[in-house]
Amino acid sequence: MRILIANYRYFLSGGPERYMFNAIRALENNDHEIIPFSVTYKANKTSPYDGYFVPPLGTGDEVYFKQQKMTYRTLIRTLSRLFYSKEVEHAVTRLINETSPDVAYVLHYLKKISPSLLVALKKKNVPILVRLSDYAMVCPQNHCIRKNRPCTLCIHGDLIPSIRYSCVKNSRPVSVINALATLFHRHMRYFDLIDTFITTNRFMYDLMREGGWPDHKLICIPTFTDTLVFRPPKGNLKSDYICYAGRLDEIKGMEILLRSYALMKHRQSGLQLRIAGTGSPGFIRKMKSLAETLSIEKDVRFEGRLDIPELSQLLRHARLTVVPSLWFENLPNAILESFACGTPVIASNLGSLPMAVKTGHTGALFTPGDIQDLAEKTDYYLDHPGLLEEMGKQARSEALTHYSSEAHITNLEKAMNKLLSSQRT
Repeated sequence: MRILIANYRYFLSGGPERYMFNAIRALENNDHEIIPFSVTYKANKTSPYDGYFVPPLGTGDEVYFKQQKMTYRTLIRTLSRLFYSKEVEHAVTRLINETSPDVAYVLHYLKKISPSLLVALKKKNVPILVRLSDYAMVCPQNHCIRKNRPCTLCIHGDLIPSIRYSCVKNSRPVSVINALATLFHRHMRYFDLIDTFITTNRFMYDLMREGGWPDHKLICIPTFTDTLVFRPPKGNLKSDYICYAGRLDEIKGMEILLRSYALMKHRQSGLQLRIAGTGSPGFIRKMKSLAETLSIEKDVRFEGRLDIPELSQLLRHARLTVVPSLWFENLPNAILESFACGTPVIASNLGSLPMAVKTGHTGALFTPGDIQDLAEKTDYYLDHPGLLEEMGKQARSEALTHYSSEAHITNLEKAMNKLLSSQRT
């Protein structure tokens, strides 16, 4: 099968891109031909198809919105990609004409590529599956969060709250423009061109249904992890630290994690907190300053960005992984990779997280934002190493059963073949 995979970045920048490259590798191992389509950034991995990629909104170095210098050309291209881009439509059409893909698997495309991608695909009768990496289909802000609290005011289609609260980029003008673009897309029925939405968890599936999307367009296929790379240590030997792995951001609950660790530090002598991941330099400085204020800076290690072998090493030797998020999350890699490493997870009882982390089985849940509750839960499990070891074994079993690449690719292939079969009839 020839599969066109579209995503607005073709380099490793976060969880969605790590998923993309893992999926590409797994699909190619199953003898599928992958045809990528993306935006031309200098950080991109090389591809025989990068001549079809479209230019970035600004320069090849300006990946994120805040990095863009708002020149006239950048402004015009930004508005075009937000509403509809003929440039993208022509590029995708040329790629389809010269490669004849059987099906399209679309990841991130809004704003940096635009729904013109969908139009070009449908004009050429290419079935479209869109994997939802965030909540953009039901939330203009993408994460269903406002002032660090979950918010679902817009999920039924009313975009006024996003304008009232300046949800997009914390700017009312930007929120107005984003709402106008969404209304334009709805009027043109671009999203109706999508044959199947793939959610990574049941929580998102239910939220899409509540937002009015029909069952026949929704399928839940959980993310997967590499259970060979991420595996338990020999002899199940654990070190005396707990860890966090992921983006360093306020909505990820970093302050909750540090304050909770400070509460329990005097009761867990010798225990370290190791934090892997990157974020804005300003936020990282703020968190390091908080660690100093809490007098825990000597016991907290900010590891920065780790490569996959280093991350696997960190997770497999941790006694616990903590996921203290303040937003709904989207089945984060940190949970699945920790499970695969035989490391239990303590996570916020929020959104998709309680559907993955089962108390007493693969980890525990705590009240979102509750520093004391997180400290007490962490204390309890650290004081019961036998229980931690048993939960680690069950976590590994969960990863092998439900989150393996084999299970994921089998379900993805079934979804693609179903679309191809219905197209032929």
